[in-house]
Amino acid sequence: MMKLRYKIHTIPNYLSFARLILAPFIGHYLYWENKTFAIVLIIIAYSLDALDGIVARHFGQESEFGKIIDPIADKVMYAFIALALLMKGLVPIWFFALYILRDLLILLGGLLFAKKVKEIPKSNKWGKISAFSVAISLFGIIINIPYFNPYALIFALILSYFSTYIYFKVGYNQIKN
Repeated sequence: MMKLRYKIHTIPNYLSFARLILAPFIGHYLYWENKTFAIVLIIIAYSLDALDGIVARHFGQESEFGKIIDPIADKVMYAFIALALLMKGLVPIWFFALYILRDLLILLGGLLFAKKVKEIPKSNKWGKISAFSVAISLFGIIINIPYFNPYALIFALILSYFSTYIYFKVGYNQIKN
């Protein structure tokens, strides 16, 4: 029997899949001016994100696959939100390009790390803080909070690239040792 840590079919992973499915709908509703429904879907997605972590830890359903699918679900959701806001002219292209570049760097770095160390890299507090700052920045723009664009976006990018530096530094040290 396969150890649970390698299973794909766990409740937390299903919750992450649900977030992946919600992402294009959130982008769609944001783009087509149904902000209320988009916000409801965003709240559902964030609730599922919190719930998947709680369930994984409480019921011992943490898995290697979950370490991959959970952050990918976050990145896909933020990408759809940022793309919809970019297409509406609410987010500048420089933010979108730098944010997507950062996610590609994290993805490639994680793949290289996993290949060298034979382990999926763990998220850290800086990654979670930067993801939260991006989420708050985008949400602030969605609900029209003054000055969120560009100041909150710049702050979110700074935190995101700082967390990328920390990921690469920790990964490099683990590979070196």
